[in-house]
Amino acid sequence: MASNQADELPNIQQYASDVHGSLQHTPRPRQSDLDAFEARLDQTVQELRERVREQQRALEELRKSHASTAHFRSEDPKTQLHQLRVLKDAYDGLTSLEPDIPAPASVLPPLLAARITQQVINETKNAIQDSRKQLANTKRQLECEQGNLRDANSITKSLESRIEQLQVEDNETSTWSPSQLAQEMLTATIKRKDTYDLETDRLRANLESFTNDHLASMVAAEELGGPIVGDLLEIDGDMLAAGFSLQGKPKPLKPGKSVEDKRQRRLDDIWGMGSGTDGALSSEREAAAHEVQSLLQSLYAARIGQTTSGEYVVLERDSAAARFLVRAKVAQLHPKDARRLRLIDFGRELE
Repeated sequence: MASNQADELPNIQQYASDVHGSLQHTPRPRQSDLDAFEARLDQTVQELRERVREQQRALEELRKSHASTAHFRSEDPKTQLHQLRVLKDAYDGLTSLEPDIPAPASVLPPLLAARITQQVINETKNAIQDSRKQLANTKRQLECEQGNLRDANSITKSLESRIEQLQVEDNETSTWSPSQLAQEMLTATIKRKDTYDLETDRLRANLESFTNDHLASMVAAEELGGPIVGDLLEIDGDMLAAGFSLQGKPKPLKPGKSVEDKRQRRLDDIWGMGSGTDGALSSEREAAAHEVQSLLQSLYAARIGQTTSGEYVVLERDSAAARFLVRAKVAQLHPKDARRLRLIDFGRELE
């Protein structure tokens, strides 16, 4: 007990010094108040030191009076009993003592109260920060839930509107004869087919325009040993005419008859001179565009069942156009035959 008080004494002094330092930031009190506070603090420290010395003296006396029995455990049962009784008397004496309470004029209670108050303030600040974080998370969650509620309300209104529309149509057609219903269904089917045909033609025109303007040059470059489709976006006719190195870099263009002859032989070997719509291919870009469009048309025809070979198209060679369609997840190869290609059924998941 005495050693614990001796250990706490420097802590009390340090805390008193900290409190005294914090008072420097507050409005400066009167000199008389400071002198009184210092005097009370010195008095409290002296009281604590005196109590520590008293406890140390009592401890030394207790050790001297029981030196023969307090430092070892005897093997004699009677001696052990005597030792236990001595320990019991010592504990009983300590238990019956009144606890040491500071004097009314001591500054120790205010210091302890200030320390506890500061601890509560720090804990309150930490709790406020945690509450702010929880509040921010709750606000984000609330915004997300409000968005989901708006979506759910919008879907509900759309469904209710559709149900009302179907009910009106059902009431209108309930008095129709079977022939009238059949005619109405036939008319609606023809209108939907015409709409789909127009939309298909528009999409096909957009695809052809995109292929001719952008995709054909990149497919031709990959076919000639250059970068794969998408790695180099700006490819002109001179780069295709000059060709590419083994590292996929564009070669410098050297105009001349030998270059044109080499280019024509390359067109004939890769794409074939007679495969164009006008009987010949005039450039690598045109040849690649024709190959991409022909492959897409063949895949589409096989998908809708207009061919006798099933849904797969047999590839004559491993072309850059076929590789691009596979990478773009537009088509897929047969799991057992890499020469057969088919269009991916995009509507299967919706069905």
